[in-house]
Amino acid sequence: MGARFATQADELGKPVRWKLDRERGMASLETPTEHLKDYTIKVRPMLGGLAVAPGFGSAPVSTGDTGRFGGNMDFNEVVEGNIVYLPVQQPGALLYLGDAHALQGDGETSQYALETSMDVEFTVDVIKAKSIAMPRVESPDQIMVLGQAGSLDEALRSATTGLIQWLQLDYGLTLPECAILLGSAAHYSVPNLAGRSVGVALKLDKSLLTMPRLQ
Repeated sequence: MGARFATQADELGKPVRWKLDRERGMASLETPTEHLKDYTIKVRPMLGGLAVAPGFGSAPVSTGDTGRFGGNMDFNEVVEGNIVYLPVQQPGALLYLGDAHALQGDGETSQYALETSMDVEFTVDVIKAKSIAMPRVESPDQIMVLGQAGSLDEALRSATTGLIQWLQLDYGLTLPECAILLGSAAHYSVPNLAGRSVGVALKLDKSLLTMPRLQ
């Protein structure tokens, strides 16, 4: 936030508790202020943390770190029904997951979303003879690449590079063809601003990819 709010920063950081209505799929504040007494919002459960172990020679990482291995990505598209692709860098991959949220806005700007406990059911497949540079997410409607770095500029470049590589390798597109798609139809979002690194996601609607997907 801008400097004009610095003098009010001591009002932030206080715990906020939510009531989750699992039957209706809605959340509301447990002790709302007067202005937010009628505030309710639809939940969209997600996993903030999903990763494999980093490669040999990497410095030790915590579950709060991010990288090409995944990590504390806090990407609100890691939801039921979507596929997450991560590059395996260690024998057995050593997959871990956690940091469940009932809901999170883009950026997780307050550092905390609607944190909750969660039972997670998932399946794992190994795609052999294929290499990816950074985390990918695929929904029924979009392909998405998550760039993670120490600055938004670097994260944006990483996400853009990653999606171009995906389009080239899986759809056979040339760089000029990728530029046409991205220049006319790319959607950028900022999943994570609150960690030691930041994330930028680049999304493209699958309905635009009318060419056959390569094996």
